[in-house]
Amino acid sequence: MLLVLKTLFESELLSIRHAIARPASKLCSELRHASADVFLLPIAGLFAKHDSPRQHFIANPNHALFFGCGQAYRLSFPGGIGDESLLFEFSPEALSKLVNETLGLPDLRSAALNRHCLLAPATLLERELLWRHLTLAQGKPLAIEELSVTVLTKALQTACKDSRLAERARQVLSVTRRRQQVETVKEAISLQPMQEWTLTELACLAETSPYHLARIFRSEVGLPVHRYLIRTRLGQALETMRTQDQDLTAIALDCGFAHHSHFSASFRSVFGLTPSRLRTRMRV
Repeated sequence: MLLVLKTLFESELLSIRHAIARPASKLCSELRHASADVFLLPIAGLFAKHDSPRQHFIANPNHALFFGCGQAYRLSFPGGIGDESLLFEFSPEALSKLVNETLGLPDLRSAALNRHCLLAPATLLERELLWRHLTLAQGKPLAIEELSVTVLTKALQTACKDSRLAERARQVLSVTRRRQQVETVKEAISLQPMQEWTLTELACLAETSPYHLARIFRSEVGLPVHRYLIRTRLGQALETMRTQDQDLTAIALDCGFAHHSHFSASFRSVFGLTPSRLRTRMRV
């Protein structure tokens, strides 16, 4: 089997690699052992994961798989097609907290957790958004981290054999504490919207985990953290456009956008028209 690995993203929280496997035959690979806890999302093709001689699971882009550290497995490729996948390795501390806070389980090797699951359609769409961010020349770390945490959390909840455990995460934080953490993050973003925040940095300010921040922020505010950051930058841009006759490219850069096209696309997505069109209306 020919396996090509390309690192797409690395941060303090996690690393993401793009794996392309091309089989030499339809036979099972040699016995392998996972060297770390890995969350895997197939994005193209087909493969089979063999946990024992009589037990295997067919994986295609509708599924998510968990590889616990030290777990033995073999791979095979029905039809000789091969596959492409995204491999996520969270920091051990972050992953332990995420699994524990989500399900009350110690790690991915728990017997209460299935080693694979069928993803919900909404989760598949979030995976596609994540893939888009990963393949952009200037993908945003905050968006990548937040979407990664969201997809993993939903996959864990789906894979859990006990639905009562999956419900546990909703009862972890009190409403008052949760709102205080969210307001802390909103304040930091509002004061420094031009900064390239990461989920880990904002979680540290709120004294919580990246998982909890991603979950409670969306619940309280109605937007993911990275979209709130974009909205905050756009609000600053509107104020500048109203009070100054500054070049639009300069406004984009001052507000934290990487370039004018990103600013214009974000502006149109939110307001339904481009910045230049709005400026023309302002001058009428």
